[in-house]
Amino acid sequence: METGSTVIVVDTSVWVAYFNGQANPHADRLDVALIREEHMAILPIIVTETLQGFRTDSGFRKAKQVLLSIPLLIPSMHAHVRAAALFRLLRSKGVTVRGAIDCIVAQSCLDHGAELLSMDGDFKRIAEHTRLKLCAC
Repeated sequence: METGSTVIVVDTSVWVAYFNGQANPHADRLDVALIREEHMAILPIIVTETLQGFRTDSGFRKAKQVLLSIPLLIPSMHAHVRAAALFRLLRSKGVTVRGAIDCIVAQSCLDHGAELLSMDGDFKRIAEHTRLKLCAC
């Protein structure tokens, strides 16, 4: 990834809305990022979560082509440890995050200074207690 430019990580919730043709500010923001070829990255788990929902082979193939064209951001083992620490920190503040995946995604964004584009309320709560940056729509 290039230095000096903000990288956008798009969460599963937005990819699903985008591929389902939903008109909302998050999917529209993703569309603009793709058209402008903005600097983006994707985590392998987001690829898995997004692709598992397709019911047709043609939709799966088209989405796979788009997702695999985006540079990967692969969390290290230490990033996973920091994600667990993030979960524990949030829990100590009374914030319950529904799953480990959200903490891994958030921690990866924190580690790389990436902005997160998501419709998932867990990320809003994480951002309130960390320096996680959420994309404006």
